Amino acid sequence: MAGDAGVRATAAARLIAMGGAPVTLYLAATRLPPGAQGYYFVAVNVVALAQLFELGLGTIVVQFASHEWPRLRWGPGGGLGGDPTAQDAVRALLLAALRWFGLAAVALFAIAGVGGALLFGRGFENVLGFAVLWLGIVALTGLYLLLVPFVCVAEGCGDVAAVQKMRGAQALVILLALWTGLAQHSPLFAAWLAAAGQFTVAAWWIATRHPQLLKAPKHLPAHLLDRVAGLPARYGAEQKRSAQLWIALWLAPQLLAPMLLRLRDGNEAGKLGVTLAVAIAPLTIGLAWLHGRYPAFGALVAEGRREEFDALVRRAFGEATAVFMACAVMLTGLVMLLPYVLPAFAFRFLPLTSLALLFAGSFAALALQAMAGWLRAFRDEAIAVPIVGGTVVVVLASGAGAMLGGARTMCLAYAVASLGVAVPMGLAHFLRVRRERLS
Repeated sequence: MAGDAGVRATAAARLIAMGGAPVTLYLAATRLPPGAQGYYFVAVNVVALAQLFELGLGTIVVQFASHEWPRLRWGPGGGLGGDPTAQDAVRALLLAALRWFGLAAVALFAIAGVGGALLFGRGFENVLGFAVLWLGIVALTGLYLLLVPFVCVAEGCGDVAAVQKMRGAQALVILLALWTGLAQHSPLFAAWLAAAGQFTVAAWWIATRHPQLLKAPKHLPAHLLDRVAGLPARYGAEQKRSAQLWIALWLAPQLLAPMLLRLRDGNEAGKLGVTLAVAIAPLTIGLAWLHGRYPAFGALVAEGRREEFDALVRRAFGEATAVFMACAVMLTGLVMLLPYVLPAFAFRFLPLTSLALLFAGSFAALALQAMAGWLRAFRDEAIAVPIVGGTVVVVLASGAGAMLGGARTMCLAYAVASLGVAVPMGLAHFLRVRRERLS
């Protein structure tokens, strides 16, 4: 099942992050006063936003690059050699991606950086100290966004195993940084260390493994623009769609606890948040079986081997499903043991029926990601429209469930809307386009 080196490395990187999460939560709960915990989770979410950009929005960069990879090879200096037209296409892609992620970094600093400093700084004892650390966290995260196109181009051009090993080392450094800061009873310092570690590991990896990529031109000469006509514009259009798709799939579960908090109370919202964290874990691991093969998907399509590509995607989704189910069963067993081992902690979970419903919603997201990944191999993100539409229905149905019956009804509405509305909407689009692509 995990015979592919890229898949193994992808799964390992995510297991490192997930394995350290309980320790991080324990330290945050025991080393930080209640008033400081809110600042910590807000700051850490800013750092984690970079992962959404890289592992989410960056996948379209991976797929565009993978279409050129069959005609390229890595040279001794960490640069790309091979077909000149394919090299020009990668340069054009890298330049377009740098501009897109650069704008995202500027927007992040303006909105989350300056806006966050003004919004949250007033409630902090040392306003200047808060501003320095907060702006540092956001600035380091923004700088990291500028490295994402380089990492994704390397991943799309066949270096997936090395990229995932780097991400594994990055996850470990982030955990150590958070633990160090939390041990010092400093929530913002912990997040600043994590942001610095995240940026440093990636920058060092690119500078040592693929230094030639850093010499990408600031603009393309006219003769190169003629050879790659239309590629930057097409990338920009698909990147916008990709952003809508990933943000929608990311927001749907993240909005559940805040909606419940607004409509009910903090106790129910807290239980939902803890249970949801467990329910999302199988999705995180299952996606590794898809993401680790994205470069292979694009390369097979570029070479015209569409039947092999279709078979590989079906096999990858089957493996992802098996991993998801095995992880869900294991986690359910652990939650069932909590009343006998940690009764005080077990009280913070919703009933097992609610956990099962949240697992169902997570599996719906896995199925949608598999469909989007299949189409993404053709550099097509049009499925974003039905996925965003289905996600809106899921959020509205979940909110209605919270109003009618609280957390349990919300979980039921979330699962029913995910499997009964969002998946069929995405599936209808996917099957139609799949028939066209394979014919």
